[in-house]
Amino acid sequence: MATGRYVIIGGGNIGQRLIRLLSPDRELVLIDQDQKALDEALALRGNGLAAVLGDATSRLVLENAGLKKSDTVLITSTIEKINIEVARVVKDYFDIRQVFAIGITRAGIAAMEELGVEVENIFSVSAIGLRNRLEHKTKTVHGIGLGKNEILEVEVHPNSRLAYKTIGSIRPRRWRIGIIYRDEAIVVPRDDTVLKPEDKLIILGDPRVLKTVAEMLTFRFVQFPLEYGDRTLALLFGDEPEAFFAELAYILKTFPMAQASVVSCSSRPDDGERSRALLAAQGLGKLEMRQVSLDELLADQATTLGITGKVGLVVLSRMHLRRGMKSPSLGYSRKKLLLRLTQGFRAPLIISDGTFPYQRMALPCMVEDQMPSSMQTALEIAAPLQFNLEALICKPSEYIAGDDDFSDYDSMCKTIDQLRHTYRTEVREKLLEGNPIMAFGEELKGHQLLVANIGEWQKPRLLPDWLNPDIPWHVVDRAGISTMLLPADQETL
Repeated sequence: MATGRYVIIGGGNIGQRLIRLLSPDRELVLIDQDQKALDEALALRGNGLAAVLGDATSRLVLENAGLKKSDTVLITSTIEKINIEVARVVKDYFDIRQVFAIGITRAGIAAMEELGVEVENIFSVSAIGLRNRLEHKTKTVHGIGLGKNEILEVEVHPNSRLAYKTIGSIRPRRWRIGIIYRDEAIVVPRDDTVLKPEDKLIILGDPRVLKTVAEMLTFRFVQFPLEYGDRTLALLFGDEPEAFFAELAYILKTFPMAQASVVSCSSRPDDGERSRALLAAQGLGKLEMRQVSLDELLADQATTLGITGKVGLVVLSRMHLRRGMKSPSLGYSRKKLLLRLTQGFRAPLIISDGTFPYQRMALPCMVEDQMPSSMQTALEIAAPLQFNLEALICKPSEYIAGDDDFSDYDSMCKTIDQLRHTYRTEVREKLLEGNPIMAFGEELKGHQLLVANIGEWQKPRLLPDWLNPDIPWHVVDRAGISTMLLPADQETL
């Protein structure tokens, strides 16, 4: 025999969870205007649950649902004006022992409390908490945490690097998302939940980590590339053309870096004298220049260089990447060297080719999972500097491409459209056909800066490249223009 009768108004996330959690001794009634929500609830708990299709702000619907015979009403809708109206009707026409409701704004919470309703704030409410209150297992605790900012409420900014990413792809380690409030509704965070602009998140975890996460979510990071560091590092290997030093001067004027250093990996004394003279000719004579070997540089950047601050941008000449499979001056394959540099410094790398100023930027869209991050960075670079950005997509061949290739192609096209709308900026979209390496290479001739992500590259392997060509690598390797090479996405905090 039932020992109590509860009426749940709203079959959303909280309502469904309550149906699963409440004691089977309880007789439950669920009221919702969505038949699908009612069907899902009946599938969860067929016995002891009555499903009523209707508008709970109607006194007649509440009477037909048997409210007069009920002990408790739980108003779990996430639309506050509906909750206030339901609470008013319940209090005016029915004698109910307990009425709980979800509140959102201070005014709404105050209005329901004035009616004599027990209100839970939407940002701290949970089905388990409500169940515990109903069944007297715990008491309400309004002050959560130790008061050290280990629980924060933040809103996702449209320009945040984490917007449009799934929680699973972010892979939080020392923090968690407790709840998401979106469009006056609660979203339970799961790995496949996509964070959207204007989502309000309750995040919890290590206070030191939460500060950085909050900055990422609210887009309080400063202009690119200061999020990586505040120092530009120019790497010299000897015989750099004069255009390299002119482009270095342009880069230092264009990007808002506080410090700059020059590191020479050449052992020839005349290289050092020549480099100092060319730096001075560009007004960079006061830059500190250090002498280290390439092996020392790659072994331990911070210790070897002994510089203060964090490197945010590394610059080197493409000339040294055009000397066969292995550069005699470097002793490393081109691909391995770039991998070592970007992974070691964890900062963007500019491969200088003398094609400046950067008026037209190109972003070849080649790998679906890295493309949103790359495009966001490209937009961050382009927007304040008024560069024109063009997204290049090569349409998969109908003869050799599979379903996954076409799915990735469609997804990248949608991402371009979403980010264009988010940043409220013009992004030209150029569709290419044919061999992607050749098609991208030909199209890049009309641009001054290529933006690419090293996370798109395949790992170096022993098998011949022609068996499974690393298209993103070959596009960068063959580009005849300066290239901004972004580091691969790192695991988030």
